[in-house]
Amino acid sequence: MKRLFVTLSICLFAITMRAQAEDATSSAPTAASPVLFNGETLAGWHVSPEKLSGQWTVVNGMIVGDNSDKKGSILWTDADYGDFELTLEYRTDSPDYDSGVFLHGESHQVQIGISRSLKVDLTACIYAPVDKQGSYPAKSDKVKTVHKLGEWNELRMIVTGKRIQTFLNDEPFVDYTAIKFPAEGKIGLQLHQGVHQKMLFRNIELTAK
Repeated sequence: MKRLFVTLSICLFAITMRAQAEDATSSAPTAASPVLFNGETLAGWHVSPEKLSGQWTVVNGMIVGDNSDKKGSILWTDADYGDFELTLEYRTDSPDYDSGVFLHGESHQVQIGISRSLKVDLTACIYAPVDKQGSYPAKSDKVKTVHKLGEWNELRMIVTGKRIQTFLNDEPFVDYTAIKFPAEGKIGLQLHQGVHQKMLFRNIELTAK
């Protein structure tokens, strides 16, 4: 009986230690899950052009872009990324706005809001004139029914090689294979010139693939 008790005690101890090790491993940050935004500062980001850095601030855990002068700027990550899944939430009370998310530098962008050239809401569609397939080679007719104007929207983007997939509020939008798409590059948030907009971004999460 004593031998059985000792054996059971050893087994329970081993199980407990293994569970603790697994918990520690699961909670520890990994290279595959870089933190793009810490909710407090713009550490790891920079603005181009630098003279317009004042357009971008952090307020209550959100990245806020506000170009009252109607000048355009981009908030770029310092680091470059290859394949990834990026999810963020955005909102604006501005009646007219032209923003977006650059994926690998300026070659390809996921639009947020009204296209300056086409004068239509093309949120979650792909802007890529570099591919010479039209300014917006991948568009969706779901924008009017899925995009929640003046509310928080969730935008998810998946980049795999030259394939770009977008989802707006959990609804699949476009699935596009790029032509001239760098293997990696910086991620950017845009304030387009020519229109005053105040953009709010939060819950920015990136998983490298």
